[in-house]
Amino acid sequence: MKSLKLAKFHIRMMLPSTMIYYMIFIMVISFLAVSNSNSGQNSSSSGLEFSTVVFLFIMGLNAFKENFNFSQANNLSRKAFFSGLLLAILPIAFLMSIIDLVINRIYNIFVPSPTNYDMIYGTFRDTGMFDWNTMEYVWKQSNTFFTLSSTVIWQFAAYVLFFALGVVITMVYFRSNNLVKVIVSVAPIALLVLLRNLVGFLPKTWLLSFGAFIDTIFGWQTRNPYMAVLTFFILSLFLAGCFYLLLRKAEARE
Repeated sequence: MKSLKLAKFHIRMMLPSTMIYYMIFIMVISFLAVSNSNSGQNSSSSGLEFSTVVFLFIMGLNAFKENFNFSQANNLSRKAFFSGLLLAILPIAFLMSIIDLVINRIYNIFVPSPTNYDMIYGTFRDTGMFDWNTMEYVWKQSNTFFTLSSTVIWQFAAYVLFFALGVVITMVYFRSNNLVKVIVSVAPIALLVLLRNLVGFLPKTWLLSFGAFIDTIFGWQTRNPYMAVLTFFILSLFLAGCFYLLLRKAEARE
């Protein structure tokens, strides 16, 4: 019961920011649609729902401290806070996935706009957006039940993953001293530079095997979005476990 009450509290805290986000998002794409109509030029856009990924990641970064202090002030357990926060993001992410799909289909009437799902798993991979020989758009967005339902589920899984990633990152910073914060901030960049320089020294078979592994777990070659959904949820569960371990001895701070 306490977890459900905390989940409702988290949802109430998230809804105002979500409403403001969609107000701005709809204003921007409305401006783009009107501009495209008035200019008389053929234009397109793609992957607009990635802005929702960024929004939920930032929301995850800001979902901990204030809410955790509130729960501790009301003598609520860390376990209740943990489960309440994770329960809260599920309906939020699912609702935002549906809203993004509806907005995309309406916007696509005025401006061709493939989603990330369309570009990775849909017919966009076969045709592309534009035929330069005929100077016409050749891509047609699919609205079959499988495409619509798979897009919602795929986006939902991705949204949950990036929210969980934001929460874990803010927890790492919350539990770290200044030196560790600097190390954590610099480590991803240093790791990317190191990997980039090591690629040339690795055996080609290793690179091919790694590429095939990534291809399989995300279902790119087979165009199976549910492999990616499964991967997203496994990663989300891993991040949830990291979050719980970091939360166990966390102390409320002013």
